[in-house]
Amino acid sequence: MPLYEKYEDHETSPVLQSFERFTERLQTGDFFKIYEGDSLAGSVHVYRKSSGFMRLHMINILEEFQGQGIAQQVMSRLEIMYPEANSWELDTILQEEKNCYIYEKMGYVQMNDPKKINNKMSIVHYIKKANLNHLKAL
Repeated sequence: MPLYEKYEDHETSPVLQSFERFTERLQTGDFFKIYEGDSLAGSVHVYRKSSGFMRLHMINILEEFQGQGIAQQVMSRLEIMYPEANSWELDTILQEEKNCYIYEKMGYVQMNDPKKINNKMSIVHYIKKANLNHLKAL
């Protein structure tokens, strides 16, 4: 909701999706709750786009847990959990510089030009193909 209010994205924001659309998305791919100790810290939704190609559709870290490296840990663990993936993709808001920084730090590379949604917000597409966090065979 804070990003919806900040960017006034009436076209693409998940805040406005119907309950039916939300439940439909939960049936596609995998949805995980993220815990820090006993506290719910966020959630993540991933799905396979094609053979070897995964999409990090949405990662949410609650505000009180942000800045603790949780998103980076989750992303690394996802790469381990899906060893068949040789590429990952995600979209994010270009104006959310901290998010862009984390994704680039994790090895994601910006692809194409940002897509302007409105005067306040553009969406940028990232792909990661190298240095995936796969466990080595014993």
